[in-house]
This record gives sequence, structure tokens and C-alpha cells, in this order.
Amino acid sequence: MSWENLEGEQESSQHSGEAYRQQVKEYLEAGEYHAIGDEYAGTSDIVLDRPAQNEEKVFRVETKHTKLGRTQESFINELARQFIDFYSGDTEFEFHVYAADYAAQQKWKDIFHDRIRKRGAVRDYYGRLCDDHSLNEDEAEQLEQLDFEDFWTFLEKVAIKKAGYERLGQLIDDRESKERRQKKWEFYVRENEPVKQPGEIIPNGIRIADPPEHLWEIPSVAKNHHEVREDNPGYLPIWFDGNDAYSLIDPDSMRDSLQKYVKADEASRHLFTEWMAAADDDERRWGITLLNYQMLCRGVERHDRCRVVRHDGTHKLIFEVSDRFSITQQTLEGDEADDRRKEEVDGYVALFDMGRAIAHRYAEPRVKQYGDEFYAFLPTGWLFTRHGHGEVVIEGDEADDLHNDLDKNNRERITNKRSQFRQWRSHFGVPEGTQSSEQFADLNTSSQSQRMRLEGLSFELSNRPPKNADERDTLMEGKQVE
Repeated sequence: MSWENLEGEQESSQHSGEAYRQQVKEYLEAGEYHAIGDEYAGTSDIVLDRPAQNEEKVFRVETKHTKLGRTQESFINELARQFIDFYSGDTEFEFHVYAADYAAQQKWKDIFHDRIRKRGAVRDYYGRLCDDHSLNEDEAEQLEQLDFEDFWTFLEKVAIKKAGYERLGQLIDDRESKERRQKKWEFYVRENEPVKQPGEIIPNGIRIADPPEHLWEIPSVAKNHHEVREDNPGYLPIWFDGNDAYSLIDPDSMRDSLQKYVKADEASRHLFTEWMAAADDDERRWGITLLNYQMLCRGVERHDRCRVVRHDGTHKLIFEVSDRFSITQQTLEGDEADDRRKEEVDGYVALFDMGRAIAHRYAEPRVKQYGDEFYAFLPTGWLFTRHGHGEVVIEGDEADDLHNDLDKNNRERITNKRSQFRQWRSHFGVPEGTQSSEQFADLNTSSQSQRMRLEGLSFELSNRPPKNADERDTLMEGKQVE
């Protein structure tokens, strides 16, 4: 999430860890936070929520009245446990760390500062996290199931704060008096009518209403999966493991370049949902991987310029530039120039010419299973190529600089991310609301029974909380929001 120095140029003096923890708690409660639960229970020093924001998540705070090193074993273990809990727990949270000082501050910033975060530094730190922890066996196994991209996403929910004991005291005094604090909370500690207007929540996922009907288990003759991928697209819904292959493609309809790696005449066919219900952990992961590949196949087949690229160990969908797309030779500025730098696909901006590179909106389908149901989530964002034709993706410091340039042009705002999700949901043929996708009669890689039916998700509320201070004040006066 961020790095923030609340200390200024002052140095902190020594106080006990408990006194420092209480000072951090008072500082947070002087703002919009409210401590909840038993403060001495759980894995975090302090747990808070923000009643004024009407949000489900909580804030876990770790306090260190020391000069904290990012490679200290205790911190490595704490961060790893929070990382695991972020993906396996039931509660949405942010993780904040307060310390009086930090060793090698620039290296902390390269990892935790959202504006200057360096992918290479994060990747090195992720490796250290995996190698240097002293977690128990169960925790270590959970950590192994997560990957670098999961850690990169988790960092968006981590905040590092530098502040000494005295500086926190000054900030508490500066924020507000006890009387002002009480007035601010008044709205949230008495009964008030909500805004009697419906509100809709749109999650960034779609339901796989009907998964493929069959899965084939086939003896493999491939020496390794790399040679298969060299002869075939790397996203076809087939998975090789040792002497076996698992496929959503009927062996009899496989292309010759794929069929030569399996013994098609010895294939056994299973009902996909029954096979998944009886599968062990490894087989279940393979089944989810096959559904991910099936989503990628569908994305490619829906548009002749949709491509799959490999980036940071995962497959992503992007659109390549059209023949008529003109690449500028310099960075343009201003709204008028901005219009000339964009290219739309089906009414959504899919490409953005930045002068020295092309920015592509991507989707990275991630299928998850909950009970007997399957859902495809569509994390989106931007990646960059040199000329816009799906060639090697730009990485490292240059990619960081390009992301910063996009951020300056408001391309990374939440409203833009909602537009990205709507773009990809539309691309997969899923309409707004809870309607189902069309049948995709143009699909040609699998039989009719293997085509997934997708269904939109949305949740409507009968009323909502105030969306800003003006609405809050109107409700406090006993009036209705227009």
C-alpha cells in the first residue's frame, strides 16, 4: 500500500513497547479508526475498523518500538502469516506496521512504497520470505500455494509507518480535541435513517453456471510439457503430469500437433463435476487450471486481435493494435492528444499509445471453487509492449516508470478499474446483471458439451449509507436525501 514517514526530521526517544503500542492506538483513534475486540488477543497488536466508512474490512496494526529491519526473522514470519491469512481468512483487512525507525529505509521503500515500488526488489524480497521464514509445517504448506503475483497484490494492503513516541503525541494533539472527536462520532453512535435509495454492488467475477461436461484422462508420451507448449498454444485446456494428461478437449478432435503427445485410443472419459468432487488436492488444482485455460481459449476466440501473453509466470489476455493504429514518436499531453492515443475495442479503451510503448489493458482469468460452484474472477490492469503486437512484455524499472506515467493520467483510478472489468465481462459475452452468456456458436476448439456457460453476478441493496459528508449532515438534520 504505502510507506509514510510521520516523524519528519525528529528522532524518537526510548519508551517501552507497551507504551508505544498505546500511543499508536490513541493516535489512530484520534482519527477515524475505532479499536475492536480484545486488544491482547490474536496475531496483531491492535485491530480496528472505520465506522464512518461503512466498510467490512478491519485494520491490523503491528507496532515495533525498535529500528526494524525488513529481513528480521520475526518480521518475516509476521508478514508471511498476514500474507497467508489475507488469502485464506474470512475477513478482509489491511496490515499496517508502525515503527520508531527502519533500517535501510530506501530498500523498504523499493518494496512497500506504492508509487516507487520496484518489481525486481519485490521479487527478491518474496524469495527471501519463502526461504527465510520459520513457520510451522501447516503454515509453510499454505505459503507454498501462493505465488509472486499474490504477494504483489497483498502489498497493496500493507502500509509502513515511521513515527516515534513524541511525534505521535504531537500528531494526536494536532488532529482534534476530545470535543471535536465526540462530535464526529455522534452520527455513528446514534440511530439514523439510511438513504432510502437502492444501490448495486458489482463484484469482479462471473459464475461458471455450466462447466464443461467431460474431462479426459489420457496416457502421455511427451518427454516434458515444454515440448508440447512449443508445438501448441500454451493455453489450450490440457495439463500434463508425468505419464498422464488431463484434458477438456476430446482426444479425437485434437489437432495433430497435440494428439501426437497422447495415446488417444487409451483415453478414459469422466464427468467433469464428478471427477472434481472425487479429486485429491493435486487433481483439483489441475481441474481449476484447465478451467483457467478454457477461459483463455474463449477470450482468444471472441476477437481476432485478442492475444494471450506470458507475464510474471501467468497468462494474460490483451488486444494487439489494429493495422490502422498509428504509433506516435513522442509523448503527447492534453485531452486532445489523449484522444489520438487511444484505441477502443467494442466501445472500451483497450490500447493506449504512450509514445515510447503501448499500454494494453489485460485480464487474467482466475477460477476459484466454492463448494460445488466455480467462479471466474477477472483481475485487470495494464501491461506494456514496445509496438503493440503481443511481443515480449516490458518489465523491471521501465515498466514501473510507465505505470507511474499512467497513474499521472488517472488511468489507475478505481473508476477506471471498474471500466476495465466491464470491458472484459462484455468481451466474454456476459451482460450486466445476472443474465447468462450466449452460447458462443463460433467456438471451434471444443464440442458443444464442452462450452462453459457464464453468468453475471450482482447484488442490490434496498438502501445505502450516506456517500459523503453533505448526505450525512442532511440525515442528521432529520431530512431525506434527494
